[in-house]
Amino acid sequence: MSKFFSITKISIATLLVCGLLYTSCDEFLDIVPDNVFQYENFYDSQNSALHALSAVYLSSPYNVVSTMPFSMGDEWAIANQEVDNNRLRAQGISYMRGFQSASNPLMSFWTGNNYFCNLYVVIRDCDMFILNIDRVPDMSVEMKNQWKGQALFMKAYTLFMLLKAYGPIVLPKTVDPGELNSDLYLPRSKVEDCFDRIISILDEAIPLMKGKTGINELGQADMVTAKAIKARVLLHRASPFYNGNSEYYGNFLDHNGEHFFSQTYDPEKWKAAADAAQEALDACEQWGFRLYHNTKRPYDYDQEDYELNPERMKILYDLRLRISERWNEELIWAATRLNSPNFNDIACIKKPAGYGGIAPDNDGLGWGGASYQAMERYYTERGLPLEEDRNVNMNTLHDIVVTPSEFSPEYAPLRGIMQPNVQTINMYLGRELRFYADLGITGGYYRSHQVRIRTQMFQGTDGGYNPATYGTEPNPTGIAVQKTVNPEEYFQSFWTSTAAPSPIIRVADLYLMKAEALNEYYGPSQEVYDAINAVRIRAGIPTVEESYSNPEWVTDEALNKHLTKEGMREIILRERANELAFEFGHRFWDMQRWKRSISEFSRPIYGWNYLGTNATSFFNHTIVQGRKWNLTSCLWPIDIKEMERNPNLIQNPGW
Repeated sequence: MSKFFSITKISIATLLVCGLLYTSCDEFLDIVPDNVFQYENFYDSQNSALHALSAVYLSSPYNVVSTMPFSMGDEWAIANQEVDNNRLRAQGISYMRGFQSASNPLMSFWTGNNYFCNLYVVIRDCDMFILNIDRVPDMSVEMKNQWKGQALFMKAYTLFMLLKAYGPIVLPKTVDPGELNSDLYLPRSKVEDCFDRIISILDEAIPLMKGKTGINELGQADMVTAKAIKARVLLHRASPFYNGNSEYYGNFLDHNGEHFFSQTYDPEKWKAAADAAQEALDACEQWGFRLYHNTKRPYDYDQEDYELNPERMKILYDLRLRISERWNEELIWAATRLNSPNFNDIACIKKPAGYGGIAPDNDGLGWGGASYQAMERYYTERGLPLEEDRNVNMNTLHDIVVTPSEFSPEYAPLRGIMQPNVQTINMYLGRELRFYADLGITGGYYRSHQVRIRTQMFQGTDGGYNPATYGTEPNPTGIAVQKTVNPEEYFQSFWTSTAAPSPIIRVADLYLMKAEALNEYYGPSQEVYDAINAVRIRAGIPTVEESYSNPEWVTDEALNKHLTKEGMREIILRERANELAFEFGHRFWDMQRWKRSISEFSRPIYGWNYLGTNATSFFNHTIVQGRKWNLTSCLWPIDIKEMERNPNLIQNPGW
């Protein structure tokens, strides 16, 4: 079997999902070839059935172009002009800025529009695949069951995406397309019933699935994937947004006057989430998934610094490559990039002139920047937030300083991490290594285009805004993201050369899910600490116990914070924000499920003055993008046209 997502399979499969059955993506209809397969022909052979299975994967919203749902939250920023001129390309950020509406909804999973297919079409395709796969003549029963398990998994995952976006959703009842009319005007189901259905489908899928996908099946879900996603589903079900949410949705009722959202908190849901996370971690161990550690030699441009600063550079490489090293052992499941630009490419700064290498000068997009908030959240080298580290003077964070000279003893731990003898600010020194691995900052290094760029980020300097090359698409914050960019990445006529996957779930996430669920059910314990410390130790920072019990490190207010459930909750959520930063919208969904999105996302996005030409004019704490997020925003609107078609639907509150 060839690589799962070949270009030929992509074109046929995408046409199937978005054009042949329904008209939710009718822009594809104009290019359907005359000899395209009839739907029933997709089950005449194994190769044909693969097209149908590919269609289910490729219709995921996280496989579409550019800055879609995972740009939601407060981590990313795009120049306002780019958002205003290309709202279809930046729909996640457009939503965060208050541009959502029921008359023309952004990211419309429910009915499909613009770049998005109707996810109910995807669910129907999953059902049709399950119904027909046994007809394929040249497949073994074992393989049919494995593919059936994948279709069941994708059905459950698609329902989960709908549930996170809309809350109560419609649960389709029929499979046979001849009975389609009975599915047209169904009412929305209770949120708890939706979770039950999703979990039930995952439980049906897991025994059928292969333990781990092979090298030629990358992108397909396997048993480990399904168990990991089940843990995520159960974590959401246990979280306050869904578990007894009378505060937000006490008056959100169906036609019978019954609550859509559970009104009673059930702590046992945390126990189920903890058990599922442990089961997924056990499966990871069985099938060879583990936290990533780099085993390759350093790039030539880092060789000298690596030899002179081996311990810290080894950790930096582990962190720099933990998601950008393609299909590494930590990556449980990922959205394939289909060799098209997405937010990972948009983050990649333009290559300055004079560095040599294969990539041409000015190569890259570079108009997606990190927010000041995301940069600020990273820990200090003592594994503490800035505001909880007693060695940090919060009043001098923005003071301009010069890094040590190259041959001074003070520079030794900064080799390969910060440039010698350059201007930067206090805030950029003494931070954890994820800070330097994930971001492109003034005085640091940015590894991409097969070179190491000495970033300054001022206008007209390396990494900074240059009107001649960026035009109206600058990084508006002056803080770059390199975490999502493979160091070898460069572009070929706007398309990335590396086709690296975008992680949906990885092992570090499971450790943090386990820590959170155990803490919520039992309170702090050594098992909770061990789970979070697995991630912290890989990041090169002290354990939770070391950081929060040392009175010489931590402020009086935060001393022994880890000994209470509430304190440990804050530590875990902060750890998730730092470890999973810029990936797949984790920060957004974490704040949403903890009912914190209104307070967190109603504040504007800050950055530096990217037009500044030197440190004095650049390092000005500046509002770069307004945000508008309120209770209405928490559930996405159903398209008003769909509301008119189906009188049994009830619109989400506020829309």
